[in-house]
Amino acid sequence: MPDWLMELLQQWGALFRPYVRDIALAMVATSLVVFGDDLNRVIRRQIAHWHFVWRTLVFILVCAFGYGALTLFLTPWVARQLAGFSNLWLPWFCLAVFSGLGMLAQRKRQV
Repeated sequence: MPDWLMELLQQWGALFRPYVRDIALAMVATSLVVFGDDLNRVIRRQIAHWHFVWRTLVFILVCAFGYGALTLFLTPWVARQLAGFSNLWLPWFCLAVFSGLGMLAQRKRQV
């Protein structure tokens, strides 16, 4: 690979570096949107036989606090993983992850 191309790719990756935490948050939030129906379905199956009041309470707790907690705890972990990539690979990995999530959303007819 020519040096000028390698330098250009390194600079492109350096543009991503200050936004690693924001990119991680976007990845986690997008994943929760894409997989949220599946998580809700699993929870719904587990509590289907419960009384309406308890099912409603669990739904509120899961949606209001569960997804928020997942976002809070997963975002720093994903950010640390992204920070481990070199500037050369960081943009390509982000592009691949968001493309994969987009294809999953398309397959699940969410787009």
